[in-house]
Amino acid sequence: MYMPTSGLPRPPRPPALPCDSVYTRCYCEENIYLLAANFEGRNDVKDRWETFVIFISNPRKTVALWNQTAREGIVVWDYHVILVLRPRPAKIDRMDRSHDEEDAASWVYDFDTQLPRPCTAKDYIAGTFPSGDELPTEYQSLFRVIPAQTYLDNFASDRSHMNARRPLAEALPQYVSPPPEYAPICGPLAKQKGLKTNLMDSFVHDARRAETYGSVLAPFLIFYA
Repeated sequence: MYMPTSGLPRPPRPPALPCDSVYTRCYCEENIYLLAANFEGRNDVKDRWETFVIFISNPRKTVALWNQTAREGIVVWDYHVILVLRPRPAKIDRMDRSHDEEDAASWVYDFDTQLPRPCTAKDYIAGTFPSGDELPTEYQSLFRVIPAQTYLDNFASDRSHMNARRPLAEALPQYVSPPPEYAPICGPLAKQKGLKTNLMDSFVHDARRAETYGSVLAPFLIFYA
C-alpha cells in the first residue's frame, strides 16, 4: 500500500564543523578530543546523535590512508583519529526506506582529509581506504571505536610521543611538530588515576595492552558500531 512521505519527519542533518575549532597539525588525538568536547556539550547534537571517537591503527602502526592533506596520494600513519556521529535510533526508523541513504548515514569528521568535512561514513571509507582488502596486510587499518564521553573522561597525553629527545630525559623536549599552545590534556578519570599519558597504551591499537577502551573493528563496521 502506498504511504505518503511528505508528512514524515526528516532525519537529522549533521552539524557543521564549528568555525572556531582548534586545530594543530600532527595532534589529531587532541583536535578530535576538543571537537568531541564541543559536540558532547551541545544539547542540539546530543539529542540527535551518538558521538564516537575512532583511532585508526594496526599492530604494526603502519596504516595507509588516501586523500589526506599531508600530501597527495598515500600517507602512512602510525595512527590517525577521527570523529563519527551516528543518528540516535529514536530519531530515525531504520526500516523506513522513504528517505535516501545519505539521510540515515553516519558522518565522519576528519580535520586532515581532503574529502568534505563532514562526509558520510560510506564516502569516507571509499575515499580514504580505496584499496580495501587488496592492500598488503601491514598497511590495512583497524578501527578502535570509543564512545565520546569515555574518551573525554579517560584520555591523557603529555605529548611525549612527539618528543624526538625521549631517550634523554634531562633534555628539554624537541618536538617533531610544534605542540598546541594550550596545556596537555588529561581527562577527569585519567587525572584521578594519576596518569600523565595513556595515548599509546590505551588508545592506539595494540593487542598486548591490558587497559584499553572501545572495540576494535574492521573499517566497514563503523556503519553498525
